[in-house]
Amino acid sequence: MNEQAKYKLKGFIFMFLSSSAMGGIGAFGRYINAPGDFISFGRNFIGFIALTIIFAVAARGNFKKLRTTKLSPAMVFSGIFVGLFSGLYVIATQYTTLANASFLIYTGPIYSTILAAIFLKEKLNGKGIACIAAVVLGMLFIVGIITPQGLTLDLDPKWMFGNMIGLLSGVAYGLYLFIGRYRQDCDSNVRSWWNFLFASVTILGLMVVDSLLSGGLKYTVKVNGVQQVDAAGQIMTAPWDIFTMDATSWLVWIAAALITGFIAFHLLAYATKMLKASELAAISYQETIMASLLGFFLFGEILTPIKLLGGALIIAGGVSQIFFSTKAASKAGEKIEKEEEIRESLQARLEREEEKEALR
Repeated sequence: MNEQAKYKLKGFIFMFLSSSAMGGIGAFGRYINAPGDFISFGRNFIGFIALTIIFAVAARGNFKKLRTTKLSPAMVFSGIFVGLFSGLYVIATQYTTLANASFLIYTGPIYSTILAAIFLKEKLNGKGIACIAAVVLGMLFIVGIITPQGLTLDLDPKWMFGNMIGLLSGVAYGLYLFIGRYRQDCDSNVRSWWNFLFASVTILGLMVVDSLLSGGLKYTVKVNGVQQVDAAGQIMTAPWDIFTMDATSWLVWIAAALITGFIAFHLLAYATKMLKASELAAISYQETIMASLLGFFLFGEILTPIKLLGGALIIAGGVSQIFFSTKAASKAGEKIEKEEEIRESLQARLEREEEKEALR
């Protein structure tokens, strides 16, 4: 495996680890007595604090890079879209069904693939389309949009507002993946730092909007990680106050922020620099598999045959994309190596000819 193929494989590993870490947010959230948008804020703000500490203690050269790197619109909007897709998704879950919200945010990788093909001229062949189709279909099985009883996408007018918010979260996710393909010259650590900063500010704004819409921030009432419902079957909520949040919630909030925020988003910044949009899309749905596995092992949720089929499709599509991309990168690397050998051979020949001329 040549250097080009290793570089591509490294990008896939980063994306896989990022998606797997993000898949844990649902499990962590069940033990945090706080609004979802405050949890989303923590994922970015703690990431900002953690990366700043790392810069100060172990990687001081990055502060110089921060000062010398020109802040461009692509970098600003990259952070804003991180905040929007993570914050809007949480708000969407409060105003539509969980299946609707999950499906709508996961449309994001599709948008990024289309945008990259149009504006960045990233080629998408039949194999790539097949891989994306497989993982998208698998996602529909896992989140419950496609069931043995048929489609469950609920288009009832009462969910219209929530569905629109969910759609916006998907658009924001897609735009983040797309814009991440710009400014390839920027150091990934520096880009992550700016992403965390602008995302944190964006989510603070969303929290204000959410508070105004909901008449104050609320959190879902949970017992042993299980959401509670009232006699009418509605999810129970309670007013939230940051000053009275219990110690367990704070500890889990910090852990969730470090794993599903700092680690996940930091790795994602690296992956977006190393992979094409279609390659990112093929691996991004690994998040749904991790969420399902955690639900099974931690909360006894049933892995139905159709969910297992969905997971198999996501794995098959992702592994196939890795194989096709690394193979293509390997061939491109071999071509570059051969061209380099030819140039070196010609250069050596010219030098010998010059030596002969000098001796005459």
